[in-house]
Amino acid sequence: MNNKFSENLKKIRKDNNLSQEQLADEIGVSRQAISKWESAVAYPEMDKIIILSEKFNLNIDDLLHKDIREVKGEEESKKNINKHIEDFLNFITNTINMFCNMNFKSKCKCLFEQIIIGSILLVICLIIGSLGDSLLYSILDVIPDKLFYILHSIFNFIYVSFAITSSVVIMVHIFKTRYLNYYENLKKEVIETTEDNNLILEEVNNDTKKEKGNKINFKKNEDKIIIRDPKHSEYKFINGLFKGIIGFIKFFVLCFSMILFASLISLFCLLVISFLAIKTGLVFIGLLLAILSAGIINLVLIFIALNFVFNRKNDKKKMIWSFVISLIMFGVGIGLVIVGALNFEYIENDKSILKTDYMEIDMKDNLIFGYHYPEIEYIESNNENIKIEYTINKYCEINRSDLSDKVIHIWSSCENPMKLVKEVINNFNNKKIVSINNQLQDIKIYTTKENINILKKNYENYTDVEVQHQNTINAYEKRINELYQTIDEYAEREWEYQEEISNLKNQLSMYENNEE
Repeated sequence: MNNKFSENLKKIRKDNNLSQEQLADEIGVSRQAISKWESAVAYPEMDKIIILSEKFNLNIDDLLHKDIREVKGEEESKKNINKHIEDFLNFITNTINMFCNMNFKSKCKCLFEQIIIGSILLVICLIIGSLGDSLLYSILDVIPDKLFYILHSIFNFIYVSFAITSSVVIMVHIFKTRYLNYYENLKKEVIETTEDNNLILEEVNNDTKKEKGNKINFKKNEDKIIIRDPKHSEYKFINGLFKGIIGFIKFFVLCFSMILFASLISLFCLLVISFLAIKTGLVFIGLLLAILSAGIINLVLIFIALNFVFNRKNDKKKMIWSFVISLIMFGVGIGLVIVGALNFEYIENDKSILKTDYMEIDMKDNLIFGYHYPEIEYIESNNENIKIEYTINKYCEINRSDLSDKVIHIWSSCENPMKLVKEVINNFNNKKIVSINNQLQDIKIYTTKENINILKKNYENYTDVEVQHQNTINAYEKRINELYQTIDEYAEREWEYQEEISNLKNQLSMYENNEE
């Protein structure tokens, strides 16, 4: 046996503030025996060593052969690490429990406050960082560039690490002080109240056994806690900002509900209009289901929006069931529309709604016609003027505009759209989808051969001028883009030259300092 035991015995006795006589009484030996053990003159029997190790919670091998303070230091270090890990896990557990038991408004308020605090810390860190960066540039400006960038990167990494760590610590401390501590006190009050009233004791015990942890579940939704209540202090500016943002959100939700009201009215109008297509069978039934389901979804969204604005509770079950059933109805309706539409006939050009008409124009040597309709058929005839024959929708009329003394433009317009709508509805009920084209078709010009040549030549000259004009515009645009690119290149060169001038000035100042 070495001298470690005697040294350890002295340390144990002094650490526990015991005299030799007190230690001897506790072990059941004389004071002289303790003195001999500490001076390594004599050694205790094995039963006494076992008593010492059990009394001071030590390993026999550590007591006899190791430095007891080093062993205790290692144990304390392990205990501290375990305690930190346990505290961190408890913090996460309590945070989750608190959020689960908070009402919606308190959750929003808590998150909003953390965002505000984080934003303030971020602004402070950015200001300090920018000031520190400027100071660092002024101090380290004389050293070479490579060394400067290395030192700048090191300082930047140190500052960012410190800023992130300190900000997280501050936010966690404020969160724990303002919310978690309050939640723990409130949780104790709830448990004590429940035990005194003997109302939900069994449920709390069952939930505690199931969770096997620190989690506390309140019995009903009415027991959701409100953080923070009026009895506790608040940051007034955060509370004001929170109320302002909530009011701003409510205003936009109210505006959105007005849009929903307008869409609901439109859906009711569409519902009435859909009865015009009652002869289409499955298509009509599908439209009816789809419109009704869209209206119900619209109503659900309106109720949710208005309840949020006026702080009313939603009947969640009814809302969810209404929404789900409406979606199913909408899908069934769209499916019926697709199935019914398969029996429809698509007609691209229906000759029954077209009519052929003509107009006459006096011939002029500089007359230009057809620049909007290049595909024109010229037919020789004895007509000295110009006779223009065209096909148009029978519900539309021809219009003419003389853009100048020589350029003539004609087009069609439907002055009575209700006739077209009625035609579309009739075709739809007959399971036909007819392409309604209101453009001029099959344009033919009847005139003499000389007039035809003049018209073609005038048209070609006019288009050549237009092409040249467009080419000129394109050339100018291209040149402008090239000049912009040149400006960018010169700006980049200017920046490079300024950087080079700055480096040369630094070198010149270094040479001047060396000469001095």
